[in-house]
Amino acid sequence: MKNDRHEESCARDVGARVDVTKRDQRSNRSAPQSARASSRATAENKANPLFTADWSEHRSALLRAFFRDASQLAARYRVSGDDVANHAHRLALPQIERGALIKPVACVADIAVATACCLGRANAWNELWIFAEPSMTRAAFSRLPETLALTWTRRYWTQLERISREGNGGLNRYDGSRPIRLWIVEQLLGTLEEERAAGRLNIRREHLGRPIPLRLVGEQLA
Repeated sequence: MKNDRHEESCARDVGARVDVTKRDQRSNRSAPQSARASSRATAENKANPLFTADWSEHRSALLRAFFRDASQLAARYRVSGDDVANHAHRLALPQIERGALIKPVACVADIAVATACCLGRANAWNELWIFAEPSMTRAAFSRLPETLALTWTRRYWTQLERISREGNGGLNRYDGSRPIRLWIVEQLLGTLEEERAAGRLNIRREHLGRPIPLRLVGEQLA
């Protein structure tokens, strides 16, 4: 960090005359501004978690955010801070082993929901379905005829729930770096395209809706 004193003329430290009264007045005027700047910096640090290669530091920041932002979800879904930290640790393990920077968890409440789902909490799955289903179906409509989009979305959700509970993928891969609804829709569209490319979905072009590029998914969910 740059120290402003290092940028000043040495004369200031070697006997240059300083008007103490004026300096005190300037200090008093700048105090409120410094307090506001400090508050802004604190808010920015909370909103923009820093990258770190130290798992202990990352875990401490994650748990502080968990107890601050997800305490109600934790009680409702019966998940603990250790549960969420273990979920994050599994995802960060490759970075930890390489000594690389660990991706910050921006959506702590969402990763708490994903952890609850992976632990098999039925109420977490039910509430996540209610929350995400409209966006999932809307995304499927852009690729499939209406009837097929509804059935395919439900089938996708069933598979997502199964592999998440088994620990083989699904929500076990959700790292909290972006909203969980956006992540689910991205995964749904990716799976749909894979099935079409593999020939498991044979649909005539005139039946297709207008495709939604992945970069626009977030805008549509807003």
